[in-house]
Amino acid sequence: MWQVNPTAGGAFTLDPTTGIIYAADSMTGVSYAADRAGGVYAHDPRTGMVYSSDPVTGAVYASDPLGSLYAFDPNTGTSFASDLSTGLLYTSDVSGTVYATDPNTRITYSSDPATGMVYAEDSSGAIYSHDPSNGITYAADTTTGMVHAAHPA
Repeated sequence: MWQVNPTAGGAFTLDPTTGIIYAADSMTGVSYAADRAGGVYAHDPRTGMVYSSDPVTGAVYASDPLGSLYAFDPNTGTSFASDLSTGLLYTSDVSGTVYATDPNTRITYSSDPATGMVYAEDSSGAIYSHDPSNGITYAADTTTGMVHAAHPA
């Protein structure tokens, strides 16, 4: 039995067998569900996005119609995403730094939003950086810690 709330423009119902609450927003078309464990789920038909939450950690998860996955950890402020077309995995921290990891090559890229510097670490552990202000790419010797200009030399 649907309960209608004409003021809010939506309706909700409780399934007494499962304890799941279902709701719909008639203005946006967004559908919601909440389970007994505290999980909250939503589907936005305008974007095709599906959302869920973890009631224990507070993490929020999302998936788009193409299958890419997204997550947000409210405890650390870290966001995660995957791109199924490229295989890249993305992470963004509270400072705005974005990391991209290619699981095929095992290369990780990152950027510093304050300086514009771009960094890469390959599967052997070699570390490189590029300074957009002067166009120089640097390489770090991981055994000595020395940094030298790799290009242009």
